[in-house]
Amino acid sequence: KTEPICNNDQEINEGIKFIGEAFATYIIVEKGNSVFFIDKHASHERIIFEELKKTQVPQCQQLLLPVTVKLSAQQYNAVNDSVELLIKSGFEVDDFGNNTVIIRGVPASLINEDISNLFYEVAENLAQCGGVEIERLENIYHTVACKAAIKAGYKTSVEEMTRLAEEVLSRDDIFYCPHGRPVAFEIKKRELEKQFGRIQ
Repeated sequence: KTEPICNNDQEINEGIKFIGEAFATYIIVEKGNSVFFIDKHASHERIIFEELKKTQVPQCQQLLLPVTVKLSAQQYNAVNDSVELLIKSGFEVDDFGNNTVIIRGVPASLINEDISNLFYEVAENLAQCGGVEIERLENIYHTVACKAAIKAGYKTSVEEMTRLAEEVLSRDDIFYCPHGRPVAFEIKKRELEKQFGRIQ
């Protein structure tokens, strides 16, 4: 015996119906003659990434307690060579010497993250990423967006999923996450009817 996915058929927009969530990762909505499975992390990551690109300087949130991060020589040099890019990304970083930096401010969306581990990842990506300034800046945006986005497997309220589904299905620039993974999968009603033998 199969069970219904969800009893909640809350309307979230004209022509869009919220159905439920699968595996604490995929939002399920109905629109027109299609059902959409939306990866909540990948889609949220893409939305944040696009917002960062549109904002000249993201809001910087000062940390109550600055965070000291010890880096490798390569990471340290890459960070010092990218100070202006970090400022443009919403970070406030001071050189402490001896391959160490002090993080005094971070993009506002990251305030609840593990700042030390996050910045270590930023530094490593900068060390590995050559290229022109815009490529390095977008690399920082990728890391920030990934860390700030809703996590797969985490409990998410219906309201949050509702807003996210509305955003994804109302825009034409959120097909893939910054890493290239699709953010949504569509199943047509006709495809379902074929699977259940209702039509040929």
